Amino acid sequence: MRKRVAGLAVAALAMAAGPAAAFTETVAATGAPGGVVAICPEGISPSDVHVTNGDGTPLGPDQRVHTTAVGATGVGAWIAPYQDSPPPPAAIRLTITCTDGS
Repeated sequence: MRKRVAGLAVAALAMAAGPAAAFTETVAATGAPGGVVAICPEGISPSDVHVTNGDGTPLGPDQRVHTTAVGATGVGAWIAPYQDSPPPPAAIRLTITCTDGS
C-alpha cells in the first residue's frame, strides 16, 4: 500500500506542476554555398530558419537563398546564383530552431 500511495503522490505533484516545458534546441550547419542541411532530433520539428555567411554575418542584399524541407525533421539551404548575381560567399551557415510543439 505504501508504494501505491507514494506513486499517487508523485502523480499528483506532476499534475500540480502543470504541463512540461517545450523542448527547444538550436541546430546549425556550416558548409559550401552549394548546399547545407541541418537536422533536428527525431520527432522534433524545425522552424525559424536563418541563413548567414559562414562566419555568422548577414548575407549580401543581392544573395538569393533557397530553402527546402529535408524529410520531416530537416531543412536544406543553398545560394541560388542568377545572371549577374554577386559571387556566393565561401561558406554559408544554416541555423534552425527545433521544438517538440508542447
